[in-house]
Amino acid sequence: MSTRIGLVLLASLLGAGCAVDREVTRANDERALHELWRRFERAFNDGDAETAASVYGLDADRISSSGELVTGRDEIQKRYAAMLARRSADPSTVPFHAEIRVRLLTAEVALLDGTWSGVRDGGTVRGLFTLTAMKCDGQWLIVAGRDRGVIRS
Repeated sequence: MSTRIGLVLLASLLGAGCAVDREVTRANDERALHELWRRFERAFNDGDAETAASVYGLDADRISSSGELVTGRDEIQKRYAAMLARRSADPSTVPFHAEIRVRLLTAEVALLDGTWSGVRDGGTVRGLFTLTAMKCDGQWLIVAGRDRGVIRS
């Protein structure tokens, strides 16, 4: 009987250690996803389409606010380059900024819901987006991006 109690206690102690490990891993993943977003945001604000697109997986896709589907990192980079060229020609633009919320669905899949703000036509504008990220070989990359439109105020 005492051996059984000892095994139950040992199993519960080991289980508690696993829970702590999962929480540490979860916190590390959330930090990594926030850093992934910050890398994108810095590149976007610097007008660097190549670095902005580098946060996407090779076969990622993105749906723009106009509903256009773009597939593959290279095509996403080309669209960002065109967008950033238009943006740099407008002296009224201010740096783009977004607040994101990370939701880990599994150890390898996460949703990033964001609210962005910027300037358009001389006024402040805000919008929504959702990104799906996957962890492959220890690295998080965006595999799908969905612009959810402008918030009307």
